[in-house]
Amino acid sequence: MWFSNAKNDFDGKAVCGNPEQVHGIVKTLTASDDPALDYPLLNKYGLSAQSFHPKIGGAGLYANSLQRTMTGMGL
Repeated sequence: MWFSNAKNDFDGKAVCGNPEQVHGIVKTLTASDDPALDYPLLNKYGLSAQSFHPKIGGAGLYANSLQRTMTGMGL
């Protein structure tokens, strides 16, 4: 098992970053959102499951971190 630390990749690009690569609070629900199931303790706020998850650019930052880890392990 290996750990890939993406902290430096997200430096200045997290929820309050510029450019932001992680969603903040998202209240626009999609068809698959179920706030009561997704956020049982916060369901009265109607949050989307997209809240606090990476955007497409954020997924790329995670991929970069994973690639560095795997390359460093000779994989």
